[in-house]
Amino acid sequence: MIRVLEQVTGGVIKRFLDSKGVPKNCPLCSQDEMSISIFDPEGEQAGTGKAPAVRVIHELPDGTHRGYGEFLRVCLNCGYIHYIRDTEVLAFMDEGGDNEL
Repeated sequence: MIRVLEQVTGGVIKRFLDSKGVPKNCPLCSQDEMSISIFDPEGEQAGTGKAPAVRVIHELPDGTHRGYGEFLRVCLNCGYIHYIRDTEVLAFMDEGGDNEL
């Protein structure tokens, strides 16, 4: 079953990264934790992990795109950006890894 991209939340990204053993700290400046980019203009879901994750699509000069998107997390200290390809996150969700603990 292919999941709808709108179902990918900040909480799903966090669980995906935790399951893969990805460190929470920034690899450049060692800031304690990087921020997962979410779409929450009203600020109503801050800290709940339920806001939709921002998905970035890279468009090529001819108007096409890579064929996949990426979710990202950002260091609020030095600005380092870590991209996570959506294909792996969606596979994680299909395997049941998005179930909240």
